[in-house]
Amino acid sequence: MNSNFAACVILYHPKKEDIANISTYSTKVERVYILDNTEGKSNENLFSGIENASYFWDGENKGLSIRLNAACQRAIEDNFDYLLTMDQDSSFLEENIDIYFKDILTFANKETTAIYGLEYDKEYLSVKKDQVTFEKKDHLITSASVMNLKLFSIVGGFDENLFIDGVDIDYCYAAMAKGLDNIQFKNNYFKHSLGERVRKGSVTSFYLLKKNVRIHSAIRVYYMKRNMLYLEEKYGALFPEFIQKQKKVYQRHIKRCIKYSDTFIKVLKLRNQAISDFKNKKMGKIVL
Repeated sequence: MNSNFAACVILYHPKKEDIANISTYSTKVERVYILDNTEGKSNENLFSGIENASYFWDGENKGLSIRLNAACQRAIEDNFDYLLTMDQDSSFLEENIDIYFKDILTFANKETTAIYGLEYDKEYLSVKKDQVTFEKKDHLITSASVMNLKLFSIVGGFDENLFIDGVDIDYCYAAMAKGLDNIQFKNNYFKHSLGERVRKGSVTSFYLLKKNVRIHSAIRVYYMKRNMLYLEEKYGALFPEFIQKQKKVYQRHIKRCIKYSDTFIKVLKLRNQAISDFKNKKMGKIVL
């Protein structure tokens, strides 16, 4: 157990298998902050077997940025130097996380590194311990990132205008705007998937020609569209190349969701609402 590190995981309707994921890192940190966004029902009983867990639930879904800020603040108050931030469906091999923490503690430029991350795969991949290198990145995903809490207030925390989507991008851009780095260790991995692929037909083929595609809900499309507009306004002049690259990623996702969704009219409607809400400065959680 490393006393420099705490961990947090943001939950939403957790399943029993999520406990197994948490157990892959809970013994490697001194404390695990479990923040549950599930509405209406506490899941505290699921985590009674994790001895170093601190469970927080208020019956509301407050998204990611508010919960991440709360976890970082608690970790700072509890005198931790680093906070590992996890998704509920992400996990580690033991050797991978051991080497990850060691590489952070021995990293030469800790004073100017705001956040660390790893590569990921949908399967467990073993760390190539003799080949671990590092690279500066424009952004890292939230899951399996390690926050340098000494720089958290300098970065300015997570932007609570963003409910979900773009939360991690914004933090990394804010760090770079302060002259800080986002470091990814290459050849070390954690298990993570960006979502399950489904076999679907597209509206353009009258749903007859089926492909394996990864699509999102109409609500998720709303956040992708609105928050990308927000990030473009906030960072477009400062990081034009990064913003254009990220815009293309979001545009591809949204186009695929429109094309392959069974409810593409709803997707289109919420995409248009996202544009309208952004123009009217309606941020945070969507109001339907």
